[in-house]
Amino acid sequence: MTASEKDKGISKKNIAAATGAVALVGSVAHVAHAQGSGKIKIGLLGCGGRGNGALRQCLKADPGVEVIALADLFESQVRKTRDRIMRDNKFQGQVKIDDDHLFWGFDCHEKLARCEADLLLMATAPAFRGRQMMAAVNAGKHIFTEKPVATDVAGCREVMKASKIAEQKGLAIVCGTQRRHEFNRVELMNRIHDGQMGELVGGQCYWYGSGIWYRGYREGMSELEWQCYNWYHFNWLSGDQICEQHIHNIDVMNWCFNGPPKKFMSVGGRAWRSYNDSQIGPAKEVCRKYNNGNEADWEKYNGDIWDHIFAEFEYENGARCLSFSGHSPGTERGDEKIVGTKGTSNCNNRITGENSWSFEGKSVNGMDQEHIDLIPEHPQR
Repeated sequence: MTASEKDKGISKKNIAAATGAVALVGSVAHVAHAQGSGKIKIGLLGCGGRGNGALRQCLKADPGVEVIALADLFESQVRKTRDRIMRDNKFQGQVKIDDDHLFWGFDCHEKLARCEADLLLMATAPAFRGRQMMAAVNAGKHIFTEKPVATDVAGCREVMKASKIAEQKGLAIVCGTQRRHEFNRVELMNRIHDGQMGELVGGQCYWYGSGIWYRGYREGMSELEWQCYNWYHFNWLSGDQICEQHIHNIDVMNWCFNGPPKKFMSVGGRAWRSYNDSQIGPAKEVCRKYNNGNEADWEKYNGDIWDHIFAEFEYENGARCLSFSGHSPGTERGDEKIVGTKGTSNCNNRITGENSWSFEGKSVNGMDQEHIDLIPEHPQR
């Protein structure tokens, strides 16, 4: 830590307090002390793109981290991930994955929880996160979990129950709301909460993208497996775009106000998704494969998430913020703005107005930093 960072209040203590998603930070590192091994063993649950990214970020966080197990619904994903990470020269000496530590199938999270890993990284479809977290904490594992952590009320309750068990056992949990681990935003929020912008009176947040992947029929997959393979397109699996991506921007708004809205109203729908030619063809093919050549009900294979959602949040002090999210061709916007009686902010690194300020400290990648914060005191770093 540099002197300037220290002067600006940037510290591990401040970051951990700011995240709000960390239970007993530091206890992961204490595992290595207790074992006397100097190693923290990790397992990955969910071997897709985000899972592979989280695995590398965790390995980079500390040389004492060692990956020993992989799990996914699909065997092919598990084996591809092991092949890729073993070929990566940056992690030589940190990869110790034996054949009997490769798990797949709908019960792969239970098999992973029974292995000797200290920390589990979770990056599967969020519909399954609650039961996966319960299996992990019951087995005494620390957790890094990607957001969102649930798609319905039952799932949220299961996650909250797992978190209480983790707290009772002294286990650490970090959720992938990476903006809360960025030094610039931590310092900005300290200033907002200290009143530098006066009373907050409104704001906006956006996550509009041009579209997402759609995966066609895959030989040998059951219909349920195929839906899981296309999890983003189904509400029961993903929770829709507002849950899967826009949650980052909404989280920043809530951080500004130190809590969630007291009420909200929202409208939205589905426009171009239902008429997207590049997706309709594959959806009809999938329908034919699972329905003896009949494509009469092809629409249900086109997914059911919306492509535009607009909401107004009203916070405890009466301030109202607008939320825009979705996907449509040629659209790219993802940012936030907050307005106070003494100025405005981009919710990132700047305040404009009566008490203008720009962040001048060290910049970090929040997706890297969240893993460093999860393992903050390991003796080898």
